[in-house]
Amino acid sequence: MTDPDILKMERFGTLNPSVLPRRIGTCLYCDSPLYDDMPELTESTDGMFCDLTCCHEHYGIGRR
Repeated sequence: MTDPDILKMERFGTLNPSVLPRRIGTCLYCDSPLYDDMPELTESTDGMFCDLTCCHEHYGIGRR
């Protein structure tokens, strides 16, 4: 029989799975999954984006 701590480490990479990033949605522009630990996460009044570039592309900012 295998130790429960070893099984947790193999499955989650940590002994405390509650510290793992949580999925909180998808990017409105590129449909990438968004996690609560993403440093470039950008929120607008319409929703969330994975970074500022996707936000600008979605709204057409910077296009001529």
